[in-house]
Amino acid sequence: MAQEFYQRLQVYFSEIGKVLKGEADSASIFPNTTDVGMSRERVYSEVLKQHLPSSCNVYYGGFVFDLDGNESKQIDLIVSSDNSPQFNFHNQDGSGKSFACIDGCVAVASIKSNLDSTELIDSLKNIASLPNKASIDGRHIPQIKIKNYDDWPFKIVYASDGVSTETISKTIKRFYQDNSNIPIHKRPNLIHVAGKYVFTRIEEGVTTRDGTKLEPDTFYPQDHHPDEYGIPFAVIKIQRIAAASDYLSYRYDRLLNNLPLT
Repeated sequence: MAQEFYQRLQVYFSEIGKVLKGEADSASIFPNTTDVGMSRERVYSEVLKQHLPSSCNVYYGGFVFDLDGNESKQIDLIVSSDNSPQFNFHNQDGSGKSFACIDGCVAVASIKSNLDSTELIDSLKNIASLPNKASIDGRHIPQIKIKNYDDWPFKIVYASDGVSTETISKTIKRFYQDNSNIPIHKRPNLIHVAGKYVFTRIEEGVTTRDGTKLEPDTFYPQDHHPDEYGIPFAVIKIQRIAAASDYLSYRYDRLLNNLPLT
């Protein structure tokens, strides 16, 4: 029975993959929508909204900032925790742009229609521009161990189509050779091209299902069931960060104190 459930779950994510690839109307997965011609950005946003915990807020981005006023480049989708301030004055119907503080941000995504080398480099630069988070020191109960805090938020590059895995691999390798000053935690955790492949940035101690040990901090390509793997991978990793963030205490007083009021 357990195996039967997971077979059905794989079909479930496969059907979502068809929507992501444009092979099925979005209404086949999102029956409440009146717009069956939703943009790929909107479809991916809806996939996250319908699978992440209710404690996560998903909205179209503009940029991410820190409490010193540093801003990122363009960020297409932002996912924040439920105890983080929102800036949705221009996003009241859910289709406008917003921005967010990096503290309390659990995921970001760069969305492309077609991922070629130029668009990938643009995404890598945008993700690298994320400002630094507040230090974790003094923000959590000492008995609670927060893993990989430096690697928050979870960082996604998503596209509905793209060039070959070989081209993407070469572009990634060349870009980070030329920009070796970009720290590991400001590089994508997931690169997902619908129906074609996913690349995951490998964490310490990760192995394949046959036990092969993978080199940490490298990008591992997979073209077998990319949607069935890529979608739940993103959801599970974001959920893990969202759950851990509940144990952290952030204060946003500096948002008020730094305003140049006279």
